[in-house]
Amino acid sequence: MPVCRPAPYLEGLAILMPMLAFVIASVLLLNEKPQAPNWMPLLILVVILLIFIPLLIVAWLFMKSVRLSPVGIAVGRPFQRWREAPWQDIVRATRSGMFVRIYMSGGDSIAFAPRLLTDGDQLIMVILDHLRPHILDGALRSEALEQMGTPESDVMGMLRARPRGRWPFSGLVVALVGISGAVIALFMLPLGLAIALSVLGVVVALCGVAAAIWLLQEVILNSEGLTIIQPWRRSPDELAWDQIRVLDHSANWMLLRFRAGRSVRCIGPGFLRVSERDQMMAFIKLYCLDHGVLNYPHRGLFFWRAWRFE
Repeated sequence: MPVCRPAPYLEGLAILMPMLAFVIASVLLLNEKPQAPNWMPLLILVVILLIFIPLLIVAWLFMKSVRLSPVGIAVGRPFQRWREAPWQDIVRATRSGMFVRIYMSGGDSIAFAPRLLTDGDQLIMVILDHLRPHILDGALRSEALEQMGTPESDVMGMLRARPRGRWPFSGLVVALVGISGAVIALFMLPLGLAIALSVLGVVVALCGVAAAIWLLQEVILNSEGLTIIQPWRRSPDELAWDQIRVLDHSANWMLLRFRAGRSVRCIGPGFLRVSERDQMMAFIKLYCLDHGVLNYPHRGLFFWRAWRFE
């Protein structure tokens, strides 16, 4: 029975994080200034724990292995029992971000992140071969139809897409790096330089968190228009295709702005998986570019200037 285990870099991260926390704490304590208050070592240790314990918990949550067999699929972590899902009991399979969740007829479910596993792409192909298309959600059904060689016209009905999970995760990593740099600078450098670099680190962390939140949005496209669901807004942003007059996009198609008397901004195909990217480009070509919508590509910072000073 083949087993897909966590990617080597994930296992290495789980091993190295406690060591890294210990090294950073040691460096900060050894460089502690003589005039520092008595509670400063305790503060350093608390900050280190607040930063690295959540990372260690996240790494543990992602340390899942997936086992395939002729009778079903199983998911398990180190020192835990396998959770089995027989093929005949699976009633629903969905993809949300980087996770695939499989629901069983008894109400139980299992979840795993294929991108964090060795041979994760082959794992998804095998799972899609075993599951019937009607129990798959939009993203997985598109992958299954593409795997079977179904013509593009058969999958143009609707697309629900989110950025690949690595993009929001990258924003959180940037935020963590910013906070870590600010803490280290505050304790190791002269006061003036430490304050400047700490402020810069906090700004970088805030930008990382903002980017991660922005990349949690979901885009829905169909023959009538597009709907953008953003976690920080109560109601979705909707726009019909016949309202669009101008389409601005970055050179790599990661950022889009539709102008139709108002501006609607969203993620572009560059943030999506291959199958969803091709389908979104097909929507844009069919309903925008082929209907005479003005197309303005932007390079470098020009797109952001247009975003800010429209």
